[in-house]
Amino acid sequence: MAVLGAKTLLAVLLLVSGAAKMADLAGFAGVVQLFLPARLRTRAASGLSVAGMVGPAVAAGELLTGAVSLCWPAARWVNLVVLALTSGFTVVAALGYARYRGRPCRCLGSLTRRGFGARGLLQAVLITAVAALAIRSVHPAALQFGLADHLLLLAAAAVTAFAAYTAAVALADRPALGLAG
Repeated sequence: MAVLGAKTLLAVLLLVSGAAKMADLAGFAGVVQLFLPARLRTRAASGLSVAGMVGPAVAAGELLTGAVSLCWPAARWVNLVVLALTSGFTVVAALGYARYRGRPCRCLGSLTRRGFGARGLLQAVLITAVAALAIRSVHPAALQFGLADHLLLLAAAAVTAFAAYTAAVALADRPALGLAG
């Protein structure tokens, strides 16, 4: 049960993170640009920047991985994808802490105003540790989900992502309210 709980926690985190990034693609692209080599920071003739293309791809990847992980927790390959994503979070948090301390990370879009710092790095390390623990697969016989169950979980994933997206949009243009984030 602990492994299933960890998988669920990580899936919901990925859904919220991906949806919140989708709601603030411009802000997230600005953060992505910080980590790109100088030659990739310029806009292409089409007006799209590399950061403008990477941001939606990262957000969509988080949404897809979160939905698959939530709906099919017995899928072994998704555990490795989740671990890779969370390891990437830790690398970005560490580099951000080293190079851009205090600058907004946009890890959760406009749901947080926190910048790169020790707290964010610690959280990223803990999330990666949970992903490492959750890499153990859940035996498919223990879950016995039918088609209706998978569809309900997919609907729950969609509602979770929609709620996070809506909250991020609502908070995007508001000044900080003193909430910890």
